[in-house]
Amino acid sequence: MKIIGIEEYFVTADIRAAWAASPIGQEGTDGFDRGEVEEQLDDLGEQRLALMDESGVDVQELSMTTPALHNLEPKESVTLARRTNDLVVATIAKYPTRFQGFATLPTAAPKEAAAELERTVTHLGLVGPCTGKEHVLTTLRFSKPGFQHGECGLGKRCAAFFAALADHAQVSASPNDEVRAFEPGHFR
Repeated sequence: MKIIGIEEYFVTADIRAAWAASPIGQEGTDGFDRGEVEEQLDDLGEQRLALMDESGVDVQELSMTTPALHNLEPKESVTLARRTNDLVVATIAKYPTRFQGFATLPTAAPKEAAAELERTVTHLGLVGPCTGKEHVLTTLRFSKPGFQHGECGLGKRCAAFFAALADHAQVSASPNDEVRAFEPGHFR
């Protein structure tokens, strides 16, 4: 039996810098990824593979840690999404039997997010997007302007590509936040 770790988080130096420059910052999550955890989030190579082997994990489904790009300006988030997704694809190419990946989307720019979803699933081979709780793709209820009523077409595009939709937890004050699941058949 193959053990696949789903939503195995990472972060890039570019995104850390963007969070630091953002007036919103990391939305309260910056205290979680310091020290050893920070080192593990930064690594997409040998240390991560050693930890996978030690834990009995055959494959990791890479995913940008929270808050991903949700707290950034649209233009910056588009650039970072493309760069991050290209990095994930390069990592998968280097270790094809060990990694798969979720797309990081520029959710502040809905039309560009839809285009990036299409690029990452149809051209780069990622399994679909992973978003934070404010951008719940699985139910098509979006809190940012441009996402209401599926204006950007993300839900339809995911359905058309049979792409996995994942919503990872974010720090929240709301006791009503739900945990959502997705079909395991999306993973190889």
